[in-house]
Order: sequence, then C-alpha cells, then structure tokens
Amino acid sequence: MRKTVRYGLDLVLWSRLLNKRRAPIPLDLPASLLDKKNVIHDPPALFVSSPGSEFKHWEEGFQAVFATLFLNLQPPDVLSEIRYAHPAPSFNGIYLWDSAFTAQVWKHWDLQVAEDVNRAVVNLHEDGRLQHVVATFTESKYTQPPVLAWSLARLVEMQPHWPHEDLREKFFEPLAAYNRWLYRNRCHENGLFFWEHPYESGIDNSPRFSSRDESEFADTRKMAAPDFCAYVILQNEALAELAELLQLENERRQYLRQADELRERMNVELWDEKDGLYYDRDYTNGEFIRSSTIASFLPLWAGVPDVSQAERMREHLENPRAYNTLIPLPSVALNNSAFAKDMWRGPVWINTAYGVIQGLRRYGFDKLASEFSFRLCDGVFRTYKNLGKIYEFYDPERCDLEELHRKLGNRFKHFTLGNKPVSEFVGWSGLVNTLIIDDLFGFSRRGRSIRIQPRFPEHLSGIGFNLRLPQYRTAMQLDIQGHGHYRCTLRDDEGTEYRDLSQGEAWDLRQSAKVSSIPQHAVPDGAG
Repeated sequence: MRKTVRYGLDLVLWSRLLNKRRAPIPLDLPASLLDKKNVIHDPPALFVSSPGSEFKHWEEGFQAVFATLFLNLQPPDVLSEIRYAHPAPSFNGIYLWDSAFTAQVWKHWDLQVAEDVNRAVVNLHEDGRLQHVVATFTESKYTQPPVLAWSLARLVEMQPHWPHEDLREKFFEPLAAYNRWLYRNRCHENGLFFWEHPYESGIDNSPRFSSRDESEFADTRKMAAPDFCAYVILQNEALAELAELLQLENERRQYLRQADELRERMNVELWDEKDGLYYDRDYTNGEFIRSSTIASFLPLWAGVPDVSQAERMREHLENPRAYNTLIPLPSVALNNSAFAKDMWRGPVWINTAYGVIQGLRRYGFDKLASEFSFRLCDGVFRTYKNLGKIYEFYDPERCDLEELHRKLGNRFKHFTLGNKPVSEFVGWSGLVNTLIIDDLFGFSRRGRSIRIQPRFPEHLSGIGFNLRLPQYRTAMQLDIQGHGHYRCTLRDDEGTEYRDLSQGEAWDLRQSAKVSSIPQHAVPDGAG
C-alpha cells in the first residue's frame, strides 16, 4: 500500500510539473547530446515540398516525435541495468506494451536502442510473467497485452544474422516461458483468453467492461476477449518466426498450431454473424457484450477472419458514422451509444489504430489502409502544430484537446494525471513516424537488402516527400505524380538511383556492407 501511495505521488509530481511547462521541448539533437545516452545515429528526418508549404506541419511533427522519444529514453539505473523507455515523463516506469511499440519507433533510428527497450521488459520477468509495469515505488501483479514477441520479431527480421545463442538466451526462452504462463493463467478451458482486470487490457475505461469513471468494473475473468486472443495469436506467430531462425522445427510447428487453434475457437465463440464483428463473450450468461469498439477489429491484425468476414468488418471501418473519422479509428464507434471523448470510450489511440492498419494490409485492403495511415499522421501532426506537443490520445473529430476528458468523475485520476491526455507521450503515439516509414514509404530492410514500396493515398499529387535515414546512410525522395505514380530517388554512399514506380510496386535493392554498417553520426550529402 505504501508503494502505491508513493507511486501516486510520483505521478502527481511529474504531471503537475509538465502541465506548468507550456513551451514545446527543444527539437534539435546535436551529437554531443546523443552521446550522453549512447545513441549512435542522428534521428531520421522528413522534408516535404508542396504548394504553399501545405505539409510543413509534417516536418515539424516528425521531428518532434523523435525529440520526445529521446527525452523519454532513460539511462541504466536501479530499475534496469540497460537503457529503457518511459512512455512519457508522467509515466515514470517500464511498461510492457508501451515498450514494445516504442521499440518500433526507435528501430529506424538506432536498432540497438530498440533492442534495449524490449530487453528491459524481458529482464524484469517474474516466474514467467512479463509485468504490466515496474517503477521505483511499485510493481504490478498484472501483465499487459502480449505484443513484445511481435515487436522483437520485427527487429530480428531487420538483422537476420543475430547470434543465435544471444537471441535464444536473452529473448526466445523468456518469451516462450511467458507464452506458457499466459496459457496457464489467462486461458479458459475452451482455449480463449481473458483479462484478469480491465487495467491488464491497457484499455482501462472501455464500455466493454467499465463505467466511464471506473466506479464499476465487470469481472473480466468471466469473459473471453477478442483483443487478448488476437495478441496471443500474434505472439505465437512471432515465436514461430524466432523458432524457425533458431532451427527449432518442433517448436515452430507447435506455435503455428496454437495460433490456428485459437483462430478457430475465436470464430466459433467470438464472431457475431448478425453484426459482422468480434465481441467479448460474457460466460456468466453466455451472451455477447455487443459494444462496437476498436477491440472488435484487432483480429484482422492476427489473421482471424476469413475473407467474407473481413469484408464485413471493413464496411464498419469505412462508415463515417463509426470509424472513418477526421482522425480515423476511434476507440469506440461514433454510433455506439457509449461513445464519449474520454480515454478509451471514443478518442483515437495510435497503438490500436496502428494494429488495425496492419490488419487492413494483411487482408489486402490497401487503399483504406493508406488513407487511414495518412490521416492518422496528419491528425497527430496538426494537433502538434496547434498545441506544440505529442499526446497520449486524440480527438477523432478535431485537432485539439478542448473536448477530451480523462475518466470524467474519477477524482484520483484527475489528481494524479489531470483531466486531459498526458503530453510528451510517445509510448505509442510515436508510431505515426513508423507508419510514414514502413507503411507510406513502404520501406523495409532485411540485412543489406532494402525495399521501397510507396503507398501514399492516390489522391495526392505534386508533393515530394524526402526521408533521410542516417542509420542506413540512405535518403529517399518520393515525388508523387498523381493517379498512383511516383518518381523515386535513392541516395547512399555508392551514388544515386532512380525508378518510376506505381502504387504498391516494390523496388528491391541490395546495399554493400560498407553502406549498411557505418556506426557514426555523419551521413552522405543528401542523406542527412
């Protein structure tokens, strides 16, 4: 109890200090500052040429995300023997799913930092369980959405020659133990998964299982949750990828079998044919909890629905009265009677929106995925333009905080964190930069092989996006010519190459070892 009180006071201190600081954080990160946290490379940079500087806010917002990311990187201390990430200064601890997403923001800046951010969570495992949060004054008895194996797999695929013994000892074995822990402690007899408490889900005051002010909670132990099941499938898929790399064929088959079995159970138990959505099932009465929320769509990310089911889900996402909002993919559908601009009852959260976009890509709904990616980034950057900060969650209909609340009526939350979204938050809001690099530029890297596969919305024309990636000593220019056509330029130490590309067309290149492995701040002309 004493630890909890001290943790609450810690939240109060940091949230109050940050609320008083009105000015944006400094955006420039000189090499001398990077050296203090042992960050080897300069951050990626984005430059946009457009009529009337229409997209200037993209340049500034992109830079602000990385400046905030650096602000929240912590040196080794009593919590961790290696570097770790705070989601925001107000959240002064090591959080499970925040770290997994934060690593995805770091990966194109400094891959070693991304690895450290994930490993800091794994190192704090307790009897197989990865903890929800570990902070100076508190430890949690809960876990959080199990996305760390997925995050690690995305890092490993960028460097497939990762030493096997190191990968197995530091990551694979503890993550495999965590998977077993979930099956022992969070799995119903029918094979579906439940949250021990709404806080464990990460979506605290969702109408699925909580009142707005959290004065009432449903017993989530008696429910089966589609989001939890989807995350476990992703974890099994990721463990199968790692097992294949480690040449553990029996384990690879086991994880893929577990993923397939869970998909099958979800389609039997959690798919509502009437509404065309996945819902929680309440086992106290056997009924669905028919509340259309972002959790209904995370099964897309895990490849759960068949094509016809996915088409029905897409119809909900395309509906402007549901999820197709100015800043898309709100946490609760606009036409849900429980919708409110309060935390997880309506605002847009970048992590779950990101997951749904990955699901749209998985099913080939590329046009909608591109539109949502673009508008999600634009909304975050326009809000930054208006207010000068990166926030925890966003208004689906406006680019400010005026109508947003934080668990209205919950006095403890207002006292500790205030009544608005936390600022300087990149625990997942920084994923907008990852969407630009991975999703809109379509940049990916496998060892020394890189791919560019541009997928900006087709209605854009006459705009040039220049992306500089110092870690790879590479710069890319995409000149959007309209109707899904691009002029692509790539520069690195070996010279300049050009290619005309169509929407979604891939350009595969292989860089020399010299270009792909120089660990210093300097980059070639035109690349940083």
